[in-house]
Amino acid sequence: MKNFLFLSLLSVFLFSCSNSDSITGTSSAIEVLKVQTYSVENVNFTNAKCVGILTYGENAVSAAGVCWSTSPNPTISGLHTTEALSSGSTSFISTLTPLSANTTYYVRAYATDTNGTVYGSQISFSTLNVLFTSGGGLTDVDGQAYSSVIINGKQWMKQNLDVSKYKNGDVIPEVTDPAVWTTLTTGAWCFYENDTANGPVYGKLYNWYAVNDIRGLAPAGWHIATDTEWSDLTTFLGGESVAGRKLKEDSATSTWDVTTNFATNQSGFTAVPGGTGYLNYNLPPAPAVPVLADLFKGKTKVTYWWSSIAVGSTAADIVWTRNINSSTDQLIRSGIVKNSALSVRCVKN
Repeated sequence: MKNFLFLSLLSVFLFSCSNSDSITGTSSAIEVLKVQTYSVENVNFTNAKCVGILTYGENAVSAAGVCWSTSPNPTISGLHTTEALSSGSTSFISTLTPLSANTTYYVRAYATDTNGTVYGSQISFSTLNVLFTSGGGLTDVDGQAYSSVIINGKQWMKQNLDVSKYKNGDVIPEVTDPAVWTTLTTGAWCFYENDTANGPVYGKLYNWYAVNDIRGLAPAGWHIATDTEWSDLTTFLGGESVAGRKLKEDSATSTWDVTTNFATNQSGFTAVPGGTGYLNYNLPPAPAVPVLADLFKGKTKVTYWWSSIAVGSTAADIVWTRNINSSTDQLIRSGIVKNSALSVRCVKN
């Protein structure tokens, strides 16, 4: 009887303890601060962006940001950002800079409250490899200076051509009347939407007759890029499917459509979206007279460059061009009719 009573009391005691622990655990549960290293984006040679996400605990957050290092598990004792969080913010974006090109980094988001600093999981990424060196630059017949870059052994202009004279000093006419432009078989240029403010940013738009004029559109010692030179550049940058991303001006400071993430300027080419003028499409079967499709189109979204190679000798025949746009990584080869108005890049002889 005594043994039975002892076991019964022991069972009640253990049951009571079990229930007490469960209740205590529930009532004393603390919402702790959590942080997630969500993503690393817009990676370039010397910078990248990292997104962090917060789940607040019971205490106010005193600091949040991202820390990074070339060694795993970086902490706030090393390189880190501190972001100004607005009330109730659950996410933040940090810019990681300066970084070194062609280097692997480890990054963690962090947040700090009165309980200490909490780190998110680690993400690693590698900065881009520089695919160019600086060139010696050039000056055109108007006295305008251009920067240049050397890519795969070829020295390219870093800006679109903006000259108003041929190499011998003869003036290239500016033509602003669409009816006149579409009938031209001689050289001409215009600004996008005939607005002079577009010149310093995007350069001039030329018809192919200016490109092909024997007086020379390119500055002395330079020439209009050939179709083969464009193809070689495309191959060096990894092919048509990815070359466009590596040509476009860096999205961090870009004139490209702000919605695009397809821009790294890994080549140093610094392509800007100058759009097109009087764009003519010559789709088979070729019409006797090219059809004017658009007056001006695509600034901030697209750019086309002439090559020096025409396919056929009539006005209705095409010239090989290259174009890139804001929504893809591609560099596209396409045939455009000669009296369209497109940008020009030159290569050193």
